[in-house]
Amino acid sequence: MSLNGIASTPVSTTTVVNAHAFFPDIEMQAFIDIYRLPSEYKEITLVQELKTAMYQINEELIDYVLILQSVDPVETLEEHNETLSHAYKTAVMGKARSGLIKYFETANRKAAAEIQGDRGDVLKDVWTEAAHAAIDQVSKGLMDAAAKLGALGKRHHANGFKAVTI
Repeated sequence: MSLNGIASTPVSTTTVVNAHAFFPDIEMQAFIDIYRLPSEYKEITLVQELKTAMYQINEELIDYVLILQSVDPVETLEEHNETLSHAYKTAVMGKARSGLIKYFETANRKAAAEIQGDRGDVLKDVWTEAAHAAIDQVSKGLMDAAAKLGALGKRHHANGFKAVTI
């Protein structure tokens, strides 16, 4: 039984396909289960928020991917590093979850929804910060891998300043 009083939550077989083939797709049921999303959300709303979050995070990470792919012909993030793939999914789902806050009060008119709406900004900040931490983990992992393969050139120290030669 869920917290909203509905005995059975719907099962979704939808997979949100990532527009960029390097990044993994996200299964809707995993998103629903991890964030314990109320059944009041329509699936189309969840899909739209996931797609929006994917697009935004892909834009933030694409430069790191291109740097890595310049020295390693890896085709997918899962192929490169499963831990980073999990962090990517965490970032997308966290960002999407923070985007869903604005819909909850209109989906559920109960007093609990009004309280949730009042706390929405605080919760949104928490999920957004978690998403940014996961994005940082992915970008750092991609850059570390690219650096080990020589994509960033040699670094020299000159009088306390770092100088990079490419």
